[in-house]
Amino acid sequence: MFHIDKVFLHPNISVTVRFTPVLYDWLKSVCARENITFNQLVLQCCKNCMETDMEETEEGNSEKGTVKDEGDTSNRNL
Repeated sequence: MFHIDKVFLHPNISVTVRFTPVLYDWLKSVCARENITFNQLVLQCCKNCMETDMEETEEGNSEKGTVKDEGDTSNRNL
């Protein structure tokens, strides 16, 4: 179950993001399952990614400003 932080209650910066059908369908199913809005889910996912990146940076496991290469993602349809 997701816990939505109060800092996510009043976002005020609007951006356009394009998703692949597979990723969009998964996000929508999580929203329905967790009874949260699409925007709340995207913000939570970004927060989780940010926290992971900060932890890895503090531990010295990642280079500053880069994303770890997890291999070829061409077959994953994301």
